[in-house]
Order: sequence, then structure tokens, then C-alpha cells
Amino acid sequence: MNRFPRVALAAAVLVLAQGAALAATEIAPADARPVAVPPADARVTSAPKRAALAAPTGLAARHIDLTPPTKDELAQLVKPKSGPLLVGVARAVPAASRDILLRDLAWETTAAGTRVAHVEVKSPGAAALRVAVAIDRPPAGMIVRFAGSSGVFGDVSAADVAAASAQGGQYWSPDLGGDVATIEFEVPASAVLDGVAVRVPRISHLVVGGADLASPKGPIARATGIGTAGACNVDLACVSPADAAANDLAKGVAKITFVDEGRTYLCSATLINDSISSNTPYMWTADHCISSQAVASTLNSYFFFVAATCNNKGTPPFVQLSAGAKMLGRSQDNDWAIVRLNQAAPAGSRFAAWRAESLANGTPVISLHHPSGDLLKYSRGQVTRQFLVADDLVNGFFNEVVWSQGITEGGSSGGAVATLASGGGFYEVRGGLYGGISACETPTEPDYYSHFEIALPLMRQYLTPDADMQGKVAAVEFYNAALDHYFLSTNPVEIANLDSGSTVGWVRTGLRFLVYSAPAAGTSPVCRFYRAPAFGDSHFYSASPAECTQTAAAHPVDWIYESPNVFYVQLPNTTTGVCPAGTVAVYRFFNTATTNHRYTTEQVIRDQMDSSFRWMAEGYGPGPYFPIMCAAAS
Repeated sequence: MNRFPRVALAAAVLVLAQGAALAATEIAPADARPVAVPPADARVTSAPKRAALAAPTGLAARHIDLTPPTKDELAQLVKPKSGPLLVGVARAVPAASRDILLRDLAWETTAAGTRVAHVEVKSPGAAALRVAVAIDRPPAGMIVRFAGSSGVFGDVSAADVAAASAQGGQYWSPDLGGDVATIEFEVPASAVLDGVAVRVPRISHLVVGGADLASPKGPIARATGIGTAGACNVDLACVSPADAAANDLAKGVAKITFVDEGRTYLCSATLINDSISSNTPYMWTADHCISSQAVASTLNSYFFFVAATCNNKGTPPFVQLSAGAKMLGRSQDNDWAIVRLNQAAPAGSRFAAWRAESLANGTPVISLHHPSGDLLKYSRGQVTRQFLVADDLVNGFFNEVVWSQGITEGGSSGGAVATLASGGGFYEVRGGLYGGISACETPTEPDYYSHFEIALPLMRQYLTPDADMQGKVAAVEFYNAALDHYFLSTNPVEIANLDSGSTVGWVRTGLRFLVYSAPAAGTSPVCRFYRAPAFGDSHFYSASPAECTQTAAAHPVDWIYESPNVFYVQLPNTTTGVCPAGTVAVYRFFNTATTNHRYTTEQVIRDQMDSSFRWMAEGYGPGPYFPIMCAAAS
């Protein structure tokens, strides 16, 4: 999943003048919807970590002991110039140890009358561990806890652990300090354990994490941790004169860790406010950091990871949130992602302001971020131009920034770029770090940041819930790994059902595009068909009334005509395939093996599907791409 932004960006880009291709995403002056939101302090606090495990002292545990990681395993831990910073390697648990029947564990009764048992997992030399856990058919009321030298995390419902597997993923423990992780299972006294299995298929062996956040020991000590960022990076506490607004912004900046396919990575992220100051913990980062619900579920956030004084290398009193997040929206083309944390923001944190307008050349900016997983650093510079990056990673415009103070490194990805509000007093988030080539040896080489104003139209239901949406709604994409099917919906009831897991196996991809919920000038109704389970259990959409009629006539049995107008969009020119101004092309692909369609506005995904023998493009025009409908741009 993780796509590491290239250092040599110039090989695959086209440079355009400032604003030349951004006009379609800017918000028209007549539009009354907010383009900026001020900051807000957190009003609520997260629940504290559990003080201790529930088990009696000295409880016998089932042990899973791995051998020390090999040199080849640790060789993966190199320090990249940009992108997510790899801080943990995937390690498979031996087949003989990974499957455990609950009835075979050593159970003891607690003072509360419940029963508890422990499994201990050891990976020698780890600074911290993350453990993948799966549970089949857990008994009602079963609770799971995780413990390491960094403390105890829980209570986690075993039903949530089981649901992660049902949705095509795995449940990952929080970052647990030390090389031994304890998993505690607690069940009611009456629970029947026969037939209940627990699997521990793999672990992530971290070289930095949990309570051991200082410079790690061993072969990668140069790569990550406190004191390992390049010497030209600047502690926020070293900025002179002190920047009070930056200190406020820092209260919402977090170092984040997450697991993808057993590997643990590190990026930067920022809490952002909404227009009603609801204190909903929305977090802004990069798509190349968090690009799926499976990864978002593993998110750990470290707040207040800031040097107490200039150049102080001590571990600060940080706050770790470990309950993961909900993927709300993202764009691979434009490399942004917004998630909602599953825990309230910590006491003392601050939701950042944002502004959704294009940045002019010469605009002063700052960025707060965690290069190499180090303490929070401060960079200052200016926007120099707009840069179109079009390759196999992204396809969009980015703010080019050249620094006069500080740089970015691996681990800075997703860190916000911000401008001082016109009235002063606070910074406004304007984008997030994609990648770049600044370095201590070449500090004036540029870095590239996404555009908040491109993300906002797709995320208004969350960030400006009190605004007039002007009849537009988001078409939200879901994926079912077991079926290898994609599904699209604008229906709030359907979306809530799939989000809740009531219909098992479906998760958001994070991708979405804007459509109209009712007829609007120039739009066409989109019909929806449902393919009966006996014929493939899938859905089909068309904005062409003629195609809708033809499909109904040709497939009276296998395709069920559900609705003639689930939403409304514009059609492309049927001869040229060109979409009208102010719209975005939607591409439709058909998978003959799974009898499933996918609809996307993402050009990178379009190109990937177009090059795959599994997918066939369907739409208008001479090609090589064939738009099938035209979504609203903003």
C-alpha cells in the first residue's frame, strides 16, 4: 500500500503557472459556504489508559517466543528522504504457535468473578511491539487488553477484534513498549470457550515506539528517534523570537504510527477544526500515509511530542492515543487524507484553523512535523509556484515550497503547511507534505504540499456541516475483500449500514466524488441496477437514460432495476468524451471475472485499471480513456 514519494520529482512533472489549472477547484465568490474556519481548544479529554491488567499476580501465560530478527529483516529499516518512515518490520509467528484454543489457556478467576488468561509474545530486542490478533466467534462480553512496558491498553471488545477479520483486515494492538507484549482475555464466568480460537499470525517488531521513544539502539540508531533528525532541523522551542501562534498550532500536531502488512510506519498529522467547533477529532495527513480503513484502524497518535527547551533531547510527557481512526475521505491523485480518531482529542490539544483558498507565489508558510520520528520541528519558507506531478504515484497540483529555515525528512509526510491568518494570532492549515528534495546539504531544494481547497468540496459534510451544500452529496465508495467487489452509494441509510458492519465485509476505500441529490441544470438522472446473487451479486449505474432502458430490456432477470434516479450528474460529450467545465470525469471499469463495476475520478487509479487485463473501460469518446459521467468539481 505505502507509496514512497520520489525524490527526483522533476522527471515526471509538468510545470504550469500559478493557478492555471486550479480554477475549477476554487470556490466562486458568490458561494456563501465557508472557506475558512478558526481554531478551537479541545473541550473534552480522552479516557485514561487502564492502570493495570485484571489478572491476579503471577498468572501463568501461554508463551509465543520468536527468535531475534535477522540482519536481512533489519536491513529494511533504512532512512528514506521522504515518505512514511519505516520503524517496524513484519515478522510471521511460527505455525505451531499462532493458533490457540481459548479453552487450553490457564484461566483464573478475578475478584469480580470473571475469568482471565494471558498470552505473552516476545520478539527479542524490540523497542516496542505491535501484535496482530484474530478471534473466531468470541463469547458475549469477552474483553481484550494489551500491555507492554509503556502501560496497559483496553478495554477492547472481542467482537471488534473479530469484526476486523470479517472486514478483510486484522486487529493490531497499540504500540507496546519493550520486547514482550501481553494479551489479556477476560470473559464472564458463564462464558463457553469450546470452539473459540485465537490467532496471533504475525507481529511488527519496532525499533522505536511505545515508552522507548529516545534514540534506539542497534543498526538503525541513525534512522529514527529523538535526536536523529538532520542537524539543520529546528526545534520549535529554538525559534527566535518565539512564535506564539506556532506554539498553539503545535498543540494539535501529532506523530502518527500505523501498520500496513505487518510493517509499522511513521508520519505526521494535524487535528483540524470544523465550522461548528464540535470537537470531533478530525485529523489531516497524507494519502500515502493513511490510504485504507485497514491502515486507519491501526493508527496510534503521539501528541505533545515537543522539546521542552531548545535542543533538549529528553522524552517529553507525550500522550498516546491508540484506538485507531475511521477513514472518511482521501485522494490518491492529490495525496490528502482525513480521518476521524476513535478517541477524543487529549486535554490541552487544539484543533487547527484552516483556509481553503489557493496560495499565491511568495506566500510565507511554516510547517510543523516529525522528521525521522524526532521531536516536533519547525520549518519556515515560502510558496514558489504550483507544480503538477503526474506519475504512477499521484496526478495533481502541489504547492512548491522552498525553506529559509529547516527542511523535511522521512516521517514529515502529512505534516501541515500553514499560513498566518490575515488578522494574525493563529495559523491556518493549507495543505500537507507529499514529498520533496530539501536536505541539510541542499536546504533550498523544494518540497511539495497538497491543497486543502481541493479536499474541502469532498469533505464538506464533515468540515462545514452547517453550510448550504447546494444540493450536492458525496458518492462514497466501499470495497468487499471477500467478494473483490466495489460498491457506490449516496444513500445515508446504506452508508450508515455499511459503516456499522451490519452488512458484513464492506469498508470504505476513502474515495468519493460529488453528485447532485436532485435534478439540477444540465444534469441527467443516474439509474441503478442490482445483479441478483445467483448471477453475481453486484450493482451497475448509468447516467444515460438510453443505456438504462436498454439494460432493463436486455437483462430482465439477472439485473434488477432498482431506481431510475439514485443521483444526478452531467454527461460527457458522447463523441469526444469531454466533460463540461466545472465538472470532473468519472471513469467506469468492468471486471468480467467478478461481474463488478468500479467508478472513479482518480486518474492514477484509472491508469492502473486501464493497464490491467482484469478491467475493461466503458464510456464515451475515442479514448484512451472513456468518461462515463461527469461529477461536480466543487
